[in-house]
Amino acid sequence: MPLAHAILGFLDYSPMSGYDLKKFFDQSIVHFWSATQSHIYKALEKLEEDGFVSAEIILQDGKPNRKQYQLTPAGREELHRWVVTPLPLSPTREAWLIQIFFSHASSNAEVIALLQNRAEQIKANLAAFQQEKTTHPSTERASLPGVERKSRLWKLTGEYGAAYYQAELVWLEDAIRKIQEFPD
Repeated sequence: MPLAHAILGFLDYSPMSGYDLKKFFDQSIVHFWSATQSHIYKALEKLEEDGFVSAEIILQDGKPNRKQYQLTPAGREELHRWVVTPLPLSPTREAWLIQIFFSHASSNAEVIALLQNRAEQIKANLAAFQQEKTTHPSTERASLPGVERKSRLWKLTGEYGAAYYQAELVWLEDAIRKIQEFPD
């Protein structure tokens, strides 16, 4: 289960609360894996049940107590096993492509508007992604011992995200050109 293994991976960096984990998801891997707060907490419960993480209650003055999770040796073994195991290709599920597939009763202008809207969203994501890349916490700590390799791997997955969006933009531009030539 990728969510559980992503959590194990983050906890391999340091102990964290569910709230901290959500922040890490949103700051690092959201371009290829997202998670809701409730899914994170449900996965943490299961990981604790399976003995892959342990939890500690940290008392806080003036705030609710904090439940912090840490990786167990069994969790570290499970993370390593999963990281080195090849995964099958995941099926693609793109709701917007279903719209295009069944838009035969729509005008060219309507279909093009959908594609242009998609392109604008991607451009906004790319701009945000470029901004995040320059301010990401991993870039400022990259020179610390043991962090350089992690930082390089984060950067590599970030490059995948940018390339994915750029390739989709190329496809969208080509699709718009082709649809402009369709009979209405």
